Amino acid sequence: MSELNKLKKDFPLFGDVRGSGLFIGVECIDEHGKENTLLAQHIKNGLKDDYILASTDGPLDNTLKMKPPLCFTKQNTDRFIESMYFILKNRK
Repeated sequence: MSELNKLKKDFPLFGDVRGSGLFIGVECIDEHGKENTLLAQHIKNGLKDDYILASTDGPLDNTLKMKPPLCFTKQNTDRFIESMYFILKNRK
């Protein structure tokens, strides 16, 4: 969660970052603070293309939901954050 909060500083299109343990959710918002379903879908599909599984949830399907396995390592976290950064930096 701390790495996602750091990423949030570079990309204000993340709203709330919340979770417990390895169950983490990241709210995707637009520049006006409204729910951004399209961004959540874009990130989810970009992660899938990079062989990282995530899903979306919430009333407007704008919250990314990650549930990594217990064997998730710091190296896996680094790869996940790098992939998120690349997806966000190169989005159209």
